[in-house]
Amino acid sequence: MRFEGKSIVVTGGTSGFGESIVRAFVAEGANVWFCGLIDAEGERVVASLKDAPGQAFYRHADVREEPSVHAFIDAAAGQAGGIDIAVNNAGISHKAARFADQDLAIVEDVWRTNVMGVWHAMRREIHHMLQAGRGGAIVNTASILSKSGAEWMTAYGMSKHAVVGITKSAAMDYAADGIRINAISPGPMRTPMLDRALADIGGDMSKFAGGFPKGGPADPAVVARTVLYLASDEAAYMTGANVVVDGATSDTI
Repeated sequence: MRFEGKSIVVTGGTSGFGESIVRAFVAEGANVWFCGLIDAEGERVVASLKDAPGQAFYRHADVREEPSVHAFIDAAAGQAGGIDIAVNNAGISHKAARFADQDLAIVEDVWRTNVMGVWHAMRREIHHMLQAGRGGAIVNTASILSKSGAEWMTAYGMSKHAVVGITKSAAMDYAADGIRINAISPGPMRTPMLDRALADIGGDMSKFAGGFPKGGPADPAVVARTVLYLASDEAAYMTGANVVVDGATSDTI
């Protein structure tokens, strides 16, 4: 119950890794406001947590649009009386293609979602944390493709490199204000995004960027524990870090 009574916002919390993050915080007594685009999925998550120690609240929001994500965060802060923790997880992938063959509209959508979505959310989260004057913790979801090349997945890899860049730079800007900002870089997890990626490449694993851990894709609920650690007082001196959680899939040095 490390997070009992804490107020938390999560973007992209309706499925996969984001849903696991919401569930993990609520299980430890937190009040979690999360957003997504598929309302039925958001309502499903809320209903499934009605007997949990904490509470979950869903709101429709599109992180690509600054007014939309700001309205979500403002509503959460207004109901909660501030924000203690934020997890910026909303993100998308794309069909495998070599760099010059990737459709520009898809590249721009990946950038708007994975990079500007984090940018828009962090601006408002930090505003509320500064206003409350009690510091806070922010965790951004990157990827193991944030630290290496991303064959067949240039747009996605580019976006996750940018997430780490935002994280490290903003952490330096707000360290003196008691706001800690870190990134988590998971390897493959058993999520709908992975299912779509495997279906897209039709079994041709040469097109799967990043590789697989020997034990297979991770349970996102297990990886979510690292998010909770980064958000907790146990990580009080960690800021500006990019924590790789990939089962030794990649070179983590």
